[in-house]
Amino acid sequence: MSKQITDIIRGILMEEDQVCLPGIGTLRLTPQPALISPIEGKATPPSEQVSFNANLVLDDGRILRGLTESTALDRTAAQAELAAFLEQTKENLDAGRSVTLEGIGRLFRHFDGQLRFTAGGDNFSKASFGLPAVDIRPIARTEKRAATSDPMLGTPLAASTDTAPASAPQKKAPGGILYDPELRKILWYVAAFLGSIALLCLLYLLGTTIASALNDEPTPIVQTDEGPAPQPPIIRKPLPPVDAGRVVPDDPPRLRQTDSEDKPDRSYQQTEPAAQNDTDQTTTTTPTPARSSTSSSSNVALIATGLYGSSRNVEKNIARIKAAGYDAFSSPDGRYTRVGVRLEYQTEEERFNALNRIRRLFSEDAFVWELNGERMSVQ
Repeated sequence: MSKQITDIIRGILMEEDQVCLPGIGTLRLTPQPALISPIEGKATPPSEQVSFNANLVLDDGRILRGLTESTALDRTAAQAELAAFLEQTKENLDAGRSVTLEGIGRLFRHFDGQLRFTAGGDNFSKASFGLPAVDIRPIARTEKRAATSDPMLGTPLAASTDTAPASAPQKKAPGGILYDPELRKILWYVAAFLGSIALLCLLYLLGTTIASALNDEPTPIVQTDEGPAPQPPIIRKPLPPVDAGRVVPDDPPRLRQTDSEDKPDRSYQQTEPAAQNDTDQTTTTTPTPARSSTSSSSNVALIATGLYGSSRNVEKNIARIKAAGYDAFSSPDGRYTRVGVRLEYQTEEERFNALNRIRRLFSEDAFVWELNGERMSVQ
């Protein structure tokens, strides 16, 4: 009876795509596309394979209906036969044995306690007429080739002993244009020609080198009159170190020093007239009038009091001279500007006294720089 129930399950799957085993699970069909497997060597048409769902356990009544329609049993007897089949199936599964439904698949209980199903190889698709998988094997064909020689290798190509059908088209040898025998022959000729030219050039260069080496005369050694031997460099001994406390800087530029003259301007060092006392022979640096005679006309003297490089200092000293009640002047002298007092006087004594006052007020180095428009000489 179990085989009859299995056939009924197969028929229901073929017609209605699913059937329930009450208390076990539901079998249903799943569409599968066509598949070609070169590894297994099989081609499978579009098919429908059986899958299993252990969660759908409610009885749909299809097996009982099919059992009553295909056999002479009444409904009560059919229910008893179906219950016995299902009970035996459950006992086998609980005992760890697998249950095979012929043409459908195999049921078994996994070690985790879940029911698993492995589908068989039958095709339940009516669209593909239930065609099974087909074994495929690659077709090996050989073609007959004419015996030709390979110019690159210098060996003839062996002709194939098997002949292809007359209708089979000839295939070109793989590898591109370099496998063309005619082209490879031309390349051989070009390579031989270029190699010959390179060899001739090498022989020509070698011959000319040998000929020039044989014909060259030894070059006579000419002694040239060389100049005196160069003097060795003079090595000067370094100066001994000097204590920093003994270093004295150069004197700053003096008032009477000009850019056009190296000697200092000492025109202010005018000697005072000799005293009546002949016993005093000491020479003083106090300037004295150069002449004792008086002039009735007015004289103009420019007495220099400073030499500055900054315009700010020039303006400052001019304002200082004017604040003291004197007329100030400024005149460029090389890179600097000379500043001083413009003095109008009648006698030499008056100029001498004014010069001493200016020295006391502004600078002890003040001197007569210009007298009546004439520049005083620098001694």
